[in-house]
Amino acid sequence: MAGYAAFNSPEQIGLQDFIQIHQQQEEKNLVGDSLSAAQLSEFSLAIDATAPAEQIQAYSDASFKKLLQPTNERLWFVMNNGVPEGILIANDKEPVKMGGKNRSKDLLKLYHSARGLAANNEQVRYVEFEGQGMLLVLNGKAESVFLSQGLASLLQLPEGQAQPQDVITKMKARIVSASAQQE
Repeated sequence: MAGYAAFNSPEQIGLQDFIQIHQQQEEKNLVGDSLSAAQLSEFSLAIDATAPAEQIQAYSDASFKKLLQPTNERLWFVMNNGVPEGILIANDKEPVKMGGKNRSKDLLKLYHSARGLAANNEQVRYVEFEGQGMLLVLNGKAESVFLSQGLASLLQLPEGQAQPQDVITKMKARIVSASAQQE
């Protein structure tokens, strides 16, 4: 029964959906590679949400920890013969989001850098800001931030490892800019 439950877990259902969508695109000649050997990464990353914009704006600390809100979602990489083909996000009940071939390659590269600073996978967290991702390593009092290409571009910071305070400052600036445009 444990095997059946694992096969029907939200992440496995999401993987099957991912493969089926890919095969349908392949039939329409939109995609050329087969995902017959696709499987989920052996690890997953916990996903945290950021605090509301007002709370980020008022935040005066240099640490990300108090800006994070745990979720029940996790991120897996869809791997095909050792190559990332996408990401899958699922909660404990259902798949939530999938896709992102380019994003998966970017995030997996960041994960390897971040994992080198973490004692275990649970210290590496995935967080999105304005739809773009970053990885945080929360190792006791030490924090490390790794920006994806998309978030680095959005915040006008270099891709890869960044100082938490610099990222928070740029996030605040984006929030102020967005608020001014709405008025």
